This record gives sequence, C-alpha cells and structure tokens, in this order.
Amino acid sequence: MKAIQGVVLREIAGEHLLIPTGQVALQIHGMINLSESGLVLWNTLQSDCTEQELVNTLLAEYDVDRETAAADVHAFVAQMTKVGLLCESDEESK
Repeated sequence: MKAIQGVVLREIAGEHLLIPTGQVALQIHGMINLSESGLVLWNTLQSDCTEQELVNTLLAEYDVDRETAAADVHAFVAQMTKVGLLCESDEESK
C-alpha cells in the first residue's frame, strides 16, 4: 500500500495536518490531524510498504510491544483507507 498523491503534509502551530489538494479535495473535505506516530506512519507510506513494514517502523521508533504496534498500524491503515488516502501497491497512486 502507499499514500495517494494530492495530499500535502503541513505543520501548523505544532500540529501535523494532511491537506487534500486538487481532485482529492473534491472527495475529501477538511484536513486530517496526525498524531506523532501517525506522522511516522504517513511518512513511511510515501513509499510502497506492507502493514508489517509499518509495524517494524513503529517498533524501531517507539518503545512498544509488537502486539500494540500491530493494533495501532491496523487502526491507522483502516482509517486512512476509509477516507481514501491509501491505494494498493499495484494501483497507480492517484
């Protein structure tokens, strides 16, 4: 999976925000606020990766057990997929 194009990441007043642009803004209204770990995952998703690679990224970055990291990654991926910000690895990143 990979993050779609058409979304910019900005830091505003200490908050990390995903801002849809262009055609993506017609489908996704508003901005998405990322937590610190969400920011790490989003940055990793700029390249094609698997959920397991995202889990490994969290394990390398934070003092957390594998089960917690896997649950957090699964929830993040589900939310980003629900709002349409991720594409499958074999799809063109819009």
